[in-house]
Amino acid sequence: MKPVICSAQSILVSILFLVGSFHCKKSELPSEQVMREGLWGKDSEKPLRILGSKQINLDEDPSLEILVLSQSGQSEAISAYKKLEGEWKFLWKQEFNLMSMGENHYELSSLNWKSGQAPGRERKSLEGDCIKRIVVSELPGDGFNSVFMEVLVDEPPIGLFSVPFVYRKGSKVLDGFQLKEHPELVRTKRIDFDYNEKEKSFRIFPTNPNYAQEFVFNGFEFIPNVPMQPVPSLVSVSVEPKFELGKESKVILYFKNRGNFTSVTYLSLSFPEGGKFRFSETSQGVKIYQIGQSVYNTVLRKLVPAEKPLLEATKESWSTGFKYGVSFYFIPESKEELKVLLRTSYRLNRDVFTIPNRDSIFKTEIDQQGFPSYPLVIK
Repeated sequence: MKPVICSAQSILVSILFLVGSFHCKKSELPSEQVMREGLWGKDSEKPLRILGSKQINLDEDPSLEILVLSQSGQSEAISAYKKLEGEWKFLWKQEFNLMSMGENHYELSSLNWKSGQAPGRERKSLEGDCIKRIVVSELPGDGFNSVFMEVLVDEPPIGLFSVPFVYRKGSKVLDGFQLKEHPELVRTKRIDFDYNEKEKSFRIFPTNPNYAQEFVFNGFEFIPNVPMQPVPSLVSVSVEPKFELGKESKVILYFKNRGNFTSVTYLSLSFPEGGKFRFSETSQGVKIYQIGQSVYNTVLRKLVPAEKPLLEATKESWSTGFKYGVSFYFIPESKEELKVLLRTSYRLNRDVFTIPNRDSIFKTEIDQQGFPSYPLVIK
């Protein structure tokens, strides 16, 4: 699989790419030994070619990281490093391979990838043969940058085509390879994308009204924004006072619906590590199931006794862009933190759908009711 760079037609994306971007001097980069160890291990002697670099903030720590695009043989990698106490530390990498590495360009007239450089076009400082385009920008709710990439893929008998990937703190939050059977990709061999920094909106095929699709970030991964589907996005968590063993704290989680209006949305918070819970005086539509009370198990398709505490919040008439707070009191009994397995359910006609689900790329865990859920640790 190879990352592909976004459409050169998008002026906005080009601006996003240029703002705050610069090619680092060699003295400002980690040594080749540090990069080689981070990419392939301590004893590696693989040749390494640096294609470009960028100083940028990639996590909650305000100090800057270095993002490096490198090439070795038939592989290209994007990797991140931070200088701590005077020493460079490897943070994360994403590596892609192309069967026949070499310069390619997209020819709009034939809707195909052609070998060689496009006439009259110079290669950008953060552009490779496989990783064709890189954009860095903030996702909603974040104060740091994520990495958007267009990656070139060579897969017989399809041949060359490009898809987008998005990485947040080194973890994949959008996998364009899941769209490789999309009818417009089959026709055009390229998934063009656009990220609107102001609206925090990610769209594929942005200029095609028949296939344009918006994706929204829910705090864990990008979700296709489709009609009649809510996308609750976790925007903030507060704990007051801070957790202390045996003492009670008030926890408030705020969600914003970045999807569409739904008449009823259910938020389920399961607590696999236990603890003591009670209602908050500001709770609305919240029900707490204590250990032993009956809850529905989707695998067994029947009611079973709850093995761990469970909180379910029901939000009625939730419109796009509106926030909803879930609050409760919690007493930690073993750790000064709270682990939550979080999921969303909503009904469409007679069917019930959940987020996350089997198509999710973010790591999930199965809650006590048998549903895939997002793990969240509140400290």
